[in-house]
Amino acid sequence: MGAQDRDQAPYHTTYQAAAAANVVISATPAFLHAIIVGKAVVNGVLEVSNHASDGNGNVQIYIDTCTCPAFTIVNAYFDVGICVDMTLQTNVTFIWR
Repeated sequence: MGAQDRDQAPYHTTYQAAAAANVVISATPAFLHAIIVGKAVVNGVLEVSNHASDGNGNVQIYIDTCTCPAFTIVNAYFDVGICVDMTLQTNVTFIWR
């Protein structure tokens, strides 16, 4: 997928209700536009990795959900894939393409 194709592709949403390790958002290269935290949880953490299957395999973004806004613009390209470890945090939506 070329840069122009990425810019024109429709956005997808992935909702994760429960805290979990290794939540695969995309197992292929993808662009993460934003993260929506439904309700911050005490000691909640999101670790977003540039990896196809391991949420802490190559952490690029670390978010303490107690201090982040409910809607966080990311606008980052992940050339391997997007995988997330969600420690204690529940009800998160990822907007990506």
